[in-house]
Amino acid sequence: MCYAGLFAVMMLVGFTLAASADSLPAIDAPRYLHGVGILAPRQTAEQEAICARIAWQQAHPPLLQNRVLVGLYGTTGPGLGILGTQDPTATVKLVQAQAAAYQSLLTGTQVTPLFHMVAVIADAKPGEDGDYSHRVKLASLQRWIDVARRNNVWCVLDIQTGHSPLTAELAYVAPLLRQPHVHLAIDPEFMMSDTTWVPGQHIGFMDGDTLNQAQSWLNEIASQSGERKLLIIHQFDDRMFGGKPRIQHYPLVELVWDADGFGGPSPKIDDYLQYAAEPGFQYGGFKLFYKYDRPLMSPAQVLRLHPQPVFVIYQ
Repeated sequence: MCYAGLFAVMMLVGFTLAASADSLPAIDAPRYLHGVGILAPRQTAEQEAICARIAWQQAHPPLLQNRVLVGLYGTTGPGLGILGTQDPTATVKLVQAQAAAYQSLLTGTQVTPLFHMVAVIADAKPGEDGDYSHRVKLASLQRWIDVARRNNVWCVLDIQTGHSPLTAELAYVAPLLRQPHVHLAIDPEFMMSDTTWVPGQHIGFMDGDTLNQAQSWLNEIASQSGERKLLIIHQFDDRMFGGKPRIQHYPLVELVWDADGFGGPSPKIDDYLQYAAEPGFQYGGFKLFYKYDRPLMSPAQVLRLHPQPVFVIYQ
């Protein structure tokens, strides 16, 4: 029996007990609830699909329930952040140490270390294909994912599209996203919505409709892979995103809004609180910069934010 129909069954039980035996219609055995002996209507294909989705979701609880992710940002080589300045094994130790600083402050919450790797990197020059971005080789990303998995470290693959279609870059990382504990991030800063714009010289833009398309795609990846998926969206400027009231919820995607940007604590906190109050917000993320934040907020200060961030990333 599908629990989605439990209320209807309870109503039916009440009716059956109140009816006389003579008033019950003739019924065939397959329509009885086993062990109960009451009439149960056959489910339609649509009802069966709903029950299957409910069963799937019950078997796969939310990833961010009683969990905080703490990670390091960069790519598989030097240049974008602390991740990539050392080999994967050494980076595991770095991220575990940073995560431990948060775990020591939290009880009843699991702190999970994370590699946040930019898989598609925006460029200031068009390159041979003219799309102002280049892809990190899948084999290089897979090497880091394999090391991460052996050490209970999760991974996020970040996309900076430049002028490349988002759909093309999603397709590129799809084989990796189907693997356990590998998730997705999209950076609107580098989504060049004007053909004359250059990454790094102009701030890119994303809207709610495009985000819904990405979520729908990722929801299908989650269904195929048997694991809910995270989608992280970076933002530090109002010009980076529009149409938030149109953002929809997708049952297998957990949406994290990451307050990006470097500087002092006050403007970073203001951005975080603003995004948390806007439509479409589900979970909060907070980014810190080892070199450029003055002063660098402590784990205790980050955890005092309300709502408490579930995703903390260091660049």
